[in-house]
Amino acid sequence: MPCGESSLYIGTSGWAYREWHGRWYPRSLPRRAWLSFYAEHFQSLELNTTFYALPPPERFRQWAQTVGASFRFAVKAPRALTHERPLQYASPVLDAFLRSIGVLGVQLGPILWQLPPQLSCDLERLREFLSALPPMAGHAIEFRHPSWDTPATWELLCQHGVAVVWSSSRRYPCFCRRTAPFLYLRFHGLEGGYAHRYTEPELSPWAERVAEALQEGYPVYAYFNNTAGTAPEDALRFRELIGRIF
Repeated sequence: MPCGESSLYIGTSGWAYREWHGRWYPRSLPRRAWLSFYAEHFQSLELNTTFYALPPPERFRQWAQTVGASFRFAVKAPRALTHERPLQYASPVLDAFLRSIGVLGVQLGPILWQLPPQLSCDLERLREFLSALPPMAGHAIEFRHPSWDTPATWELLCQHGVAVVWSSSRRYPCFCRRTAPFLYLRFHGLEGGYAHRYTEPELSPWAERVAEALQEGYPVYAYFNNTAGTAPEDALRFRELIGRIF
């Protein structure tokens, strides 16, 4: 993908938060119009509702029709696949998940596989998992245990073109490795966790890394998960900071 605006996808993790009503969403805006309003300001969204319960394909179709054709949905894999049976496929769950998100078509961005923090490095399990990943989309894995930081892990991800998530967090390790033809960033918040409000000095180093990757031709997906804080405002500020450099 060539460098440019079309290769930078910034947004938030989820969009239907009550605490955003009256602060980010206008008080007079009905809930049914929130996604349309969101899509006026952002070109991508990380769907996290799929982690807890899988909506029917019709819901995905409705969401796709609400936003523009260039909009991209990153989709978080169900916890039945990442937490109940981490790095192991539960075929009926996986099949239903893929059927539902398949209706997004060209609007489907990467699939996010968020692993539990207690899951330590298991290279054989990872190898089997990566070999079975469906080719319908890009894939990004968020490791939350420090033991995954090994050359063998990064080599496996590189072989399969799977991105390791770059995480901004006080709770989880950050692995800033390029293992795929795209980057995937998640901002979970620092002091105060999900209620954190990012400052410009905190975001500037990340903006520099993203601008460098864009200049080298890497598409970048970045999502703010500090949803109890100022996720939409921080996402917009982050895009502005990148724009000053790139």
